[in-house]
Amino acid sequence: MKPVTVTADDGARLVCWDFGGRGQPVLMLHGTGLHGRCWVPVAQLLGEGLRPLALDMRGHGCSDRSPDGSYDWRYFATDALAVLDQLGLSARGQTVVGAGHSSGASSLLLAEASAPGSFSHLWAWEPIMSVPGGDLARRDAELARRARQRRPRFRSIEEARAHFEGRGQFAEFSPGSLEAFLEGAFVPDADGGLKLACDPEDEAQMYNAAMKHDAWEQLVNVRCPVRLVGGGHRPAVPPHNLESTAARLPAGEVTVMPTLGHFGPFADPAAAASDIAGWAARGGQDTRNP
Repeated sequence: MKPVTVTADDGARLVCWDFGGRGQPVLMLHGTGLHGRCWVPVAQLLGEGLRPLALDMRGHGCSDRSPDGSYDWRYFATDALAVLDQLGLSARGQTVVGAGHSSGASSLLLAEASAPGSFSHLWAWEPIMSVPGGDLARRDAELARRARQRRPRFRSIEEARAHFEGRGQFAEFSPGSLEAFLEGAFVPDADGGLKLACDPEDEAQMYNAAMKHDAWEQLVNVRCPVRLVGGGHRPAVPPHNLESTAARLPAGEVTVMPTLGHFGPFADPAAAASDIAGWAARGGQDTRNP
């Protein structure tokens, strides 16, 4: 795994983690408050026929914060497209599978809608969007409030581990996924300790922007096949919303993993890796329009 630097359209420096391999590229996007290296346990299980890459979205991990302080989710989409372009993954004949969790899944849908043919297939775990009849706006307002109250600094990684382990969303994380989160979640603080790479106020702004993008309206422009995946145990996006999303897509399908929740890819990396690899195998041919 090595970091590769990409420059966003607005000049932000983005870091994409390249896991190596000569197979079909799989670009993985994380959800709000996480980072690219959270995908390490999944990437390690994808198999030799794939080349996993994981982007630290702007404001997360090793990537820059947004230069203008805005976290409109369309920035995340254009950042993903910048990765494809600057790493040479958008060349004719190259097929790229996108795999995203939560806001990362929404960002992939927005990216493909704005630049059809960028991806051969998309794997989207519980994409966040304003589904008619849904009730996510109230949830995201609460998440923004909690983000602003998040503890930002720790004296050591051990102290951070004790704080996060078994708490909130991290109660769903496997031990390996928690360690992967801890490895990329912090930057050095001026006092010699650690602080969250994703600033709590930035994270709050991301949640506030969650219902302001137009992914739902743009779904009709997503021409590649999309596999919508979700958990059956306390999901953030319930199965009936996934079904509504699939019905709006030109080529959408739904699968639910009954024992998993919203953070399913990090609770059971093996199940996520197996499903992504199977979906990638179906995208091995270049299905894009000339």
